[in-house]
Amino acid sequence: MKYIGHAFSWEQGSWLTAGIILLGSSFLALSPMADNLVSISHWFGLSMLFAGCTNIFVSCKKRNTIHGSKWIFVDGLSTALLSFFLLFNQMILPAMIPFFFGVWELFSGILKVVDAEELRNEKVRKWQWCMVIGGIELLSGVVALLKPVEEFIGMNVVIFVVLLIQSISYVLKVCNYSNLTMRDKRILN
Repeated sequence: MKYIGHAFSWEQGSWLTAGIILLGSSFLALSPMADNLVSISHWFGLSMLFAGCTNIFVSCKKRNTIHGSKWIFVDGLSTALLSFFLLFNQMILPAMIPFFFGVWELFSGILKVVDAEELRNEKVRKWQWCMVIGGIELLSGVVALLKPVEEFIGMNVVIFVVLLIQSISYVLKVCNYSNLTMRDKRILN
């Protein structure tokens, strides 16, 4: 199977799977089961843990062949560690869940903006996609932390938007993979 001039790699498959799992969790936030966010928070935590571990695994296996692998590792580590809050905290208040997702989105956005700057300095093509998604994550993270916004659109919609943006981020990694790898001689020189 060919993908934009290169064979579809296991890294792309891993990121695509993580993106689909996050997308599924985003729609779970809008389901009738989501009336009780605390009861489904473990599903959100599992999707975050899978996505974080995917980034950690890819960055460790490909640290010498993917640009920005350190930032991918840090994003994965922070996502995996933050998932423990949802997985193991038995005292979660429903109002804390959107706040938690807002903080995660904000932190992830900061990491992607810094990564985009590093990619730009290394003259990696299409670094702008990382900057755009990082900026969107920053903006949505700030908006998710605003109580009037949460009250206006609802906690479930806040969680849906955050998880949707995160899933899009993973799909963009799949699409931009050929630019992130150091297989291209123009990038190495």
